[in-house]
Amino acid sequence: MTTFNPLERDLDRRSLLRYGTAGAGALATTGVLAACGSDPEAETPEEIEASGVDGVEQVQLGEEITDGILYPDGYVGPRAYVREPFYTGDATFTIGVRLNPNDVGDWNTNEFTQWMEEQTGVKVNYEVVLNEDADLTRVNAQMTAGDMPDAYLTVPFTNDQVSLYGSQGVFLPLEDLIETYAPAMRQMMTDYPDWGAAITATDGHKYQMAAPNDCYHCRVSPSRAYINARYLEAVGAEMPQTTEDLREVLRLFKEQDPSGTGQMIPFSGGGPNDFIDNFIMNSFLYNPGSEGDGGGWLRLNEGQVEFVADKDEWREGLRYLRTLADDGTLDRQTFTTTSDELLQAGNQGRLGFVRSYYPGFFADISDEPDALWREYVSVPPLEGPSGVRYANWNWETDRSRPFVITRNCENPEVLVQWFDYMFTLEGSLRAASGNTDNWNYAEEGDLGINGKQAIWDRVTWPPESGTSLGGLAPAYNSNDFRLGQLSDPDKPDMEVALYEATTEYEPYQQPQEFFLPALIFDESQASRRADIAASIESHVRQHMANFAIGELDINDDAAWESYVSAFDSMGLPEYIDLHQQVFDARQG
Repeated sequence: MTTFNPLERDLDRRSLLRYGTAGAGALATTGVLAACGSDPEAETPEEIEASGVDGVEQVQLGEEITDGILYPDGYVGPRAYVREPFYTGDATFTIGVRLNPNDVGDWNTNEFTQWMEEQTGVKVNYEVVLNEDADLTRVNAQMTAGDMPDAYLTVPFTNDQVSLYGSQGVFLPLEDLIETYAPAMRQMMTDYPDWGAAITATDGHKYQMAAPNDCYHCRVSPSRAYINARYLEAVGAEMPQTTEDLREVLRLFKEQDPSGTGQMIPFSGGGPNDFIDNFIMNSFLYNPGSEGDGGGWLRLNEGQVEFVADKDEWREGLRYLRTLADDGTLDRQTFTTTSDELLQAGNQGRLGFVRSYYPGFFADISDEPDALWREYVSVPPLEGPSGVRYANWNWETDRSRPFVITRNCENPEVLVQWFDYMFTLEGSLRAASGNTDNWNYAEEGDLGINGKQAIWDRVTWPPESGTSLGGLAPAYNSNDFRLGQLSDPDKPDMEVALYEATTEYEPYQQPQEFFLPALIFDESQASRRADIAASIESHVRQHMANFAIGELDINDDAAWESYVSAFDSMGLPEYIDLHQQVFDARQG
């Protein structure tokens, strides 16, 4: 069987690249609500300590179910508990959701949403407020008019937006309700001690419920590269270990064309969102890369935020790319290939080296033992001429799409306890994979993706439409849970390939103190940051291509100085300072 990360199936290529940051999609940061005069220089309050709801006994998890469920030693993640329906009222809650005909179908008749009602006693009317393309017109209109549902689920609010709308009173603070009514989420925050802070707004409140998506292979996916092992063998070359090794392999690909197509592409950037600098530049300096839609190339240096795309080492990386262009192994096509063109070229067997998130972006994925994607193996980080060799490693844990409760909800405690049922083992499995026809618990001796005792087995994928939430599932995807999926050692699948590739990159991860974590900006900061970031993004991308293919001479000091000096007029010093302010406030 083919296995895929259930959260990935619903995401487009750009969303996947941002998988380790804020999840797919975003609302415009120029808020739909009136500004509240936030002070960009104000320090962020620390996480407000939850005291619970006065006079209400804290809800506890029921007895743990152990019969037939096996966990590996040291397991951290969702577990199975006996949980009974808790709501006997007659109210029906309205929740705004995203259209998803392929996985969810009709939200109001979906098997998982019906299961949730049986488990909790809570009746929900699901109102589609967001189309498949995440057109937020209706959501914006509702929030502006105040005519909102009781809650929003699967609407991809960013942390900035949750913070903004919460501080404006549109979303309710939930920390006390979580402390009283959400035992599974409390356990989750014990499992992941930093998780509470990760979903805390700039004013110290928690306006969202969200689960970690602790995806091991995603920590390096935006910087991974692949090479066709059969072609490598055909030209008599070893797996490249240095930038010069790669250059030689690319020349052999060009000269010998092991694809036999007469149209082989030695070096591909992986399409418009799989940026080559995420891999190549880490042989010259630690390059955190870009989000791909504005912003990036920022890292920490002894606690100070700094920009990398104007450094001398960056210039050396561009010089290297220019040598590839001079060799005829890199051209303008590397920077302009569309996703469809890349997939077509890949399926035709024309690709040698590919900078891409995973093979599914450049080859059809199937279980067949001779499927083309199986010929591609990950290329380890390359050592540059000065001995630099980093894997661009995301040290943070991603989150599911947030669940937020609006000020229109009269009984938010009911929805907090209702949503908490999704964070158990069965809730997480059913949300993503559907009913028990699609999955079962593993047996003793079954091995997971990581080679440890497996917890669960996906029998059928994808689940039939209308049986799950598929890629929209707000499941508790801990690392142990994800890697606890049964994997047949005689028939390795894509998840195993991604896991094994990541273990090869992990030894080269950049030190954590270099990593600038995701930051939450207030409205004025976020708006200004977005404006500057868009200019920087365009400038870096355009000049990377122009210097690489020789339209600008990277060895011309005047051309380089012109490129570097332009950043000041775009607001780079202010851009850095905005991040420094928020980072310093986060550090306390």
